[in-house]
Parts: sequence; C-alpha cells; structure tokens
Amino acid sequence: MDHLAAAAALRALTHALSPVRAYLDDPLTQEIEINGPNDVWVERAGVQSKVDVRISTTELETAIGVLARLSNKDAKAGTADGIIDARMEGFRVAAALPPTSVHGPSMCIRKHNPVHLSLADYVKAGALNEEWAERLRDMIRSHKNVLVAGGTSSGKTTFVNALLAEIPQEERILTIEDTPELKVLSPNWVSLESNTQAGISTRDLVRLALRYRPDRVIVGEVRGGEAFDLLDAANTGHDGVIATLHASSSFDALSRFETLILRAGIDWPHRAICAQIARTIDYVVFMARRNGVRRLQEVLEVQDFENERYVTNMLFDAN
Repeated sequence: MDHLAAAAALRALTHALSPVRAYLDDPLTQEIEINGPNDVWVERAGVQSKVDVRISTTELETAIGVLARLSNKDAKAGTADGIIDARMEGFRVAAALPPTSVHGPSMCIRKHNPVHLSLADYVKAGALNEEWAERLRDMIRSHKNVLVAGGTSSGKTTFVNALLAEIPQEERILTIEDTPELKVLSPNWVSLESNTQAGISTRDLVRLALRYRPDRVIVGEVRGGEAFDLLDAANTGHDGVIATLHASSSFDALSRFETLILRAGIDWPHRAICAQIARTIDYVVFMARRNGVRRLQEVLEVQDFENERYVTNMLFDAN
C-alpha cells in the first residue's frame, strides 16, 4: 500500500473507531476491549470496567476491513483472513469477524505505554529500595542473563526498559520484538521486528541476530523455539541476554522456558535441557500486578540443577 492509500485507510479507521476515540486519546488507557457491538470495556490505570459506548456492527466491520488492508490482505469472514493482527504507531490491534468471533465482530486495542521509568523512578515510587536498585544495576553491568517473567499486563516491558537504561552506551545492542516497545539508549542499536503473518518468526530473527555481532541480544517476549536459540546465543559469547516470558511465578518461569525449548524440536533428554538452563540463566525477575499496581515481586537466583531439581536462591520476595 502506497503512502497516500495508507493515509486514506488510517482516516477511514479513525472514523470507524470514533465512538472509542476519547479512550484512544486518554494517556491512562491501556486496553480497549470491544467484545461485540455496543459491548466495550476499557482498562485504565490498571482497572478494567465496562463503558457506555455505542459502536455498531457496521463500524466494527469497517474498522476490521481497514486493518486488513493496512496488513495487505482482505478480511474474509469464516476464514483465516478474518483474523487480524495489526500494528500501528502507538497501538497493536487484534480483531476477528464472525463466525470466528461468535457474538459479532470483536477487537482488542492495546496501547503502547509511552511512560519510560528508570530504576530510580521505581525507588521513588516505593516499588524498590535503593539497595535492590543497585543490585539490579550490577546484574546488568556484569552481563548476567536475566529472564523477566510475569502475567499479562504485569509491567514486564516497562521494567525491562528500566534495565536497558543501565547498559553501558558503548555496547552494541540488538532487540527483537513483535511490537516495538523497547527503548535502548546505546547509539549502536539494531531493532528487528518479527511478523508471523509474513512468515518472519522471532526464532528466525534470533538466528539472524548472531550474525550482526551484537554485544547483547534482547528479546521482547519468548514464545516458542527461539528459547533454544537464545540459550545457545548466551553460551556462545553473547551473555547479558534479557528476555521476557509469561509465567505465574519465578519458579514457573523455568519450567515454562523448558517447554518453549522443546518447541524447537531438539532431541535432548529433559535433564540435559534443565542443566543447560541452569548453566545459562543467572536470574529470574518476576513482575506482578496487585490491586492495579505493578511491582517487582521476586528475584530468583538460578545456581545449578542437581538430583532432578533446580538449585535456586530466592533473593527477593515482596510477599
């Protein structure tokens, strides 16, 4: 789609979504969840609530059609092309047409967080004490390999950005994301974006990254077999890896990482996978959201794998 066509499509999209425009413009809005016609929910400042918004089937179908065109495809109900995963500046939108979306056309709009916090900001907010801020700085500057885990909307990416700010600016950084949200201060930075709809996977990009001679590889979210390639990268001179993944605790993050490595199709015994994780991952940082507040919940040091279990040390627990 050329520039003029894209501009026209964005105007059409803005018009179709005019009923929720106030929430799109609100800096405190994080998610707009349209479950169907006239069924709109908004997450604002960490709190979800239903809002009194009237949005019609026609408006939703028009918006989904425009999103499809922006993704260079035609939205067709009842087919894979009726499912949309689109990116725009400041937003990521997932949408589906019926009959895939049973109660009518639906959509979820996630706004990228424009707020960038430092570790010092977390200290000021009472989410960290100065001792732990300094320990985290030391982890990053010492090129430790760190997994940042947590549930959906737990503040993982915001916290990773705070960690990235501690990387010395003379280092060459390569980031891999499906939606660009990471911010790197180093002037020597390459940002790569995966797109599964175009056949460009995160795993492809992790492999590519190693040929770019990075000092560090940062992955916005590990979801599949790229976990194995990331582990391999950290063991071949690219330590200082930082990556996020979904998990319900710091311990659960380790077993989740095992599962993701298995998706790479490697023929390793389970024990060998666990031992490699223990040799490679130095810390798991677990983020949680409690009563709408995102905070550092746990810091787990991974020491070894012995007698079929991880040897760990819980360094920090906010409970």
